[in-house]
Amino acid sequence: MLFVYSAIDCHDKSAIRTKNNPAHVKYVYEHGMKIVHAGPLVCDDGVSPIGTLIIVDASDREAVQNFIDNDPYVKAGLFSQISLVAWDKKTD
Repeated sequence: MLFVYSAIDCHDKSAIRTKNNPAHVKYVYEHGMKIVHAGPLVCDDGVSPIGTLIIVDASDREAVQNFIDNDPYVKAGLFSQISLVAWDKKTD
């Protein structure tokens, strides 16, 4: 099943993002979760990061929640809000 994990950074926390980015990227790609797509959410300037979007293929919500709970960004307190929803991707 596909799940969408999206998160919005707390205001003025860019230093936390910068400091934890290498650990976050390593975690995402080495955790063992099947990543369908991942990348930063950005401002309208197309450059400045304001959050994170990760789509994963997982057996259940609990596995994804565990993945989120252990994300270095989450542990460092980067996000003001986090969303986890199942995604029913339609293919035509």
